[in-house]
Amino acid sequence: MGVSEKTSKIPSIVAALCIGIYIAAIGFGAVRIIASIGDRKKSAENEFYDLADRASSSAVFLGFMSEAYKETIRDFLGNSGTLLGIIITGSNGEYAFERYPGSGIVWAGEFPRLKTGAGFPSEPFHLPLRVEGQRNVNIQAVYSYIDYDIFLGVLRDTLVAVLAALTIALLTLIIEMSRKKRASYYQPEVHAAGEPKPEQVPASEPIGTDDIFLPEESDEPSPFGDVSFEEKTSPDTDSPENKCPQGLYTDRGNVGWESYTRERLNSELHRCASSEQDLTLLVIGFKEDGRISDALYSQFTDEAVACFAMRDLIFENGENGLTVIIPRSDLEHGIAKAEEFRSRIIAALPETFEERIGLCIGLSSRSGRLIEAERLMLEATTALKKAITDPVSPVIAFKSDLEKYREFISQK
Repeated sequence: MGVSEKTSKIPSIVAALCIGIYIAAIGFGAVRIIASIGDRKKSAENEFYDLADRASSSAVFLGFMSEAYKETIRDFLGNSGTLLGIIITGSNGEYAFERYPGSGIVWAGEFPRLKTGAGFPSEPFHLPLRVEGQRNVNIQAVYSYIDYDIFLGVLRDTLVAVLAALTIALLTLIIEMSRKKRASYYQPEVHAAGEPKPEQVPASEPIGTDDIFLPEESDEPSPFGDVSFEEKTSPDTDSPENKCPQGLYTDRGNVGWESYTRERLNSELHRCASSEQDLTLLVIGFKEDGRISDALYSQFTDEAVACFAMRDLIFENGENGLTVIIPRSDLEHGIAKAEEFRSRIIAALPETFEERIGLCIGLSSRSGRLIEAERLMLEATTALKKAITDPVSPVIAFKSDLEKYREFISQK
């Protein structure tokens, strides 16, 4: 497994770890809250039974509903950790007690009622009292089943865990973005021997299967534009097509100038390398020599724009050819697009292109390599030369050889 493949799994591992932290924090918090509710109900029930005993015994010594009796009930309620409201019902009416105003009692006219709803149990505690001289004496109490101190503590702990996971995810994202940014400025690392590369899979016509390896230098000039490794910092002023480009597109084909191809291809290669995407380059030409008419070339380029839908990534190439950049595309997809374009041309202009001119296409792909524009153009142009001389396959794809590419990079 290559280094880039290992590092590309790090974000997935960190994402899984963060999701695990989220689930664990929420689950642990829910368990703590549920356990707290159960413990609080037991405490409230014990306090209510103690209150009932206190209310019965105090009635004997202090007198039922005397001021001293009422003060005893208020003191018990004030010291309770769970009870919020109490109603004692006797033959003389109903008496209500609250820990603080509005905490446990609501009034229906002159009659008190226990406050139930959100934060309270649906059935308050209820017991009869034995009071001498009184009949049908009952005591009721309501409690809060949420311990807000524990609840806030659980929320705080959960928030800390979530923030920690978010911090880890953010740091991983920053590191990954920095790594990808640095990768676009360095020479490619050679993949391990035997690692598979994308290969062409022909759809309708047989495509050359011989391995193509480009020499470091070639003395044979390309009939479809110079793609040698010589440095070019300005357009070739000796070529009529490249002389003083005006605007983004040419007058003849309404596509990009040939002199802009290398610069744009380098830009797209660096962008695809930074996002670990593939890129395919197509070089299109004809078997017959000679310059075709401007009207015919304009029809040809219009079909290319309609097929590839990227006018700013299509460039003139020599007298009659085209160069097409297809980002986010591997070699197999590039072959399919090349076949689609040939079929489109033959269907749209059958008399011209099917009978008189043989349309050929050579292509090459980045295939995970950090490769420069000159190299990729040389590969695709060499594939086109082979397609022009091949009597069977009009579409030839360059298949990179790992060992030979390693030798080529080391010699450079």
